[in-house]
Amino acid sequence: MLTIAEAQQRTEFFLTAQMIEALQAVEYELPSFDTEPREVQLVDAARSRVQVRHVRGASDATYLINSFNNQLLMQLQLNVHRLVVVYRVPALDALDADTLAVRLERWRLGAEHAGWKFGWRDAPIAGDTGRRYVETYCYAFAGRDFLEDDVQQPYWRTDIVQMTRYYMIEAARCGIRLSPTWAGFPV
Repeated sequence: MLTIAEAQQRTEFFLTAQMIEALQAVEYELPSFDTEPREVQLVDAARSRVQVRHVRGASDATYLINSFNNQLLMQLQLNVHRLVVVYRVPALDALDADTLAVRLERWRLGAEHAGWKFGWRDAPIAGDTGRRYVETYCYAFAGRDFLEDDVQQPYWRTDIVQMTRYYMIEAARCGIRLSPTWAGFPV
């Protein structure tokens, strides 16, 4: 049984070390079939750049993921074994929660197979009545021993990376602009 201090330390390590390394592989380069097969490590093929903002002691972190010539703002909350991923997309070109949900339906179906539940909402930006984000909330419960289980953690890390990867790919396919900084939104 973990102490509260140990649980906080492991939560912070998951959010600020493990997830940063994992999210760097949202986009990676596959070797070409035109070349001889060779072993390539994921860390060497990773192409994503990840920036993180975190307050020590908090159970969440916010990431700006630069992949596929785009950016995605993502928040990850970890409350011992409950995971919440929030994707924030600038509400541009008449984009709202209902529209985003319809456009990303195929993505949602795939992520639900892994046990994620979803919610969508329009989120005003405090102090800026003219702009808002459209948020996608993704909820999942890991096992109660998540912070102690070295096998369970890579499962959820990898699942979050894959969910993020295909969120970005599907959004691009649908013509949704993800980048808050390119749209001049606060991050």
